[in-house]
Formats: sequence, C-alpha cells, structure tokens
Amino acid sequence: MSATNRGNKRSAYDFYATPIECIEKLLDNFILEKSNINILEPSAGNGNIIKVLRDRGINGNITAVEIREEEYNNLLKLADKVVIDDFLQWNTNKHYDLIIGNPPFSLAKEFIEKCFEISNKKTKIVMLLRTSFLESKSRYDFWQKHPLSNLYVLSKRPSFTGKGTDATSYAWFIWNKSSDKQEIKVI
Repeated sequence: MSATNRGNKRSAYDFYATPIECIEKLLDNFILEKSNINILEPSAGNGNIIKVLRDRGINGNITAVEIREEEYNNLLKLADKVVIDDFLQWNTNKHYDLIIGNPPFSLAKEFIEKCFEISNKKTKIVMLLRTSFLESKSRYDFWQKHPLSNLYVLSKRPSFTGKGTDATSYAWFIWNKSSDKQEIKVI
C-alpha cells in the first residue's frame, strides 16, 4: 500500500478534494478579513475551499484556477471568476490578498514559488501540504528564501478519498510577509 492509501493508481492531475473539516479547522484558528479582499484558489478542484470560505461569510472577490475542465460549472456557482488553465502557466496582473489552496503534492514547490511570483508584501499564502514538505535537501534553499509565518498541523489525519486516512500527516503552511509573528500550532 502506498503512503497515501491510494495504491498505485493516482487520480488525474493528482486531484484529491480538500476535506471540508480540514478547511474549517484552519478557519477556526486563522482569522481572515471577511470582505473587500481578493482571493485566489490556484488549484480549485471541486471548490471545497471556496465553499467553506463563502459559508464562513468571506465575501471577497474569489478567482478559481483549475486545470480540469469538468469542474467549470461547479466552480462558477462558487467563485466570482473561473479560469480553466494550468496554474503554473497562467499569468495575471491582479493583486491578491490571499492565495489559498491544496496543490498537487508532486508540484507543491512549483505552485508555492508561482504564488510568491504573483504576490506582494501584503499577500497571505496558505497551502495544505504533507508535513513532509518541510523535509528534503532539495527544498533547503526554498526554506531559506521563504520561511513560514505559521504552521497549523492537523491533529486528525484527513481522508482525501472517503476510504479512510493514509499514513501521512498534513498541515496548513502559511506565509504572511506583513506579520513578524510566528506560530506553530496543532489544530
């Protein structure tokens, strides 16, 4: 069995919907402005992150970027703007106050680096990742360049398939250049 409890078969584009409970745990602990903010979800999937943001009363302008065309109509019900494109190839000149997502782990570093490319000093970047993203020689330089502001470790392992959890721990990784407060918390 793989470490992700999915066997050898992977979902197309490494798509595994973000469990609602994971997003709610984040929002129970990480306070976001509720209005007049521009939000980008660069790996929108089925829109679970956007749905929870909306359910929590966050009514900013949300742009959803998703590579899988079949999600367009679903995302259109949730986001203000839907872009069907490969986020790593997508270009924007818009300023985002918050970039939040659950990127494919195989491309997580590239997704986050792209987020930094399109962000400014006020942008908060929030990504759900395996805690093992903290490890590896290949990411050492990345961590020197992009230290975390917050790390919210999920105390309960999420199920991305609805068929139980895997042998992997997850956390919300947060970069907030406008804050000098650092916090590691188990949620």
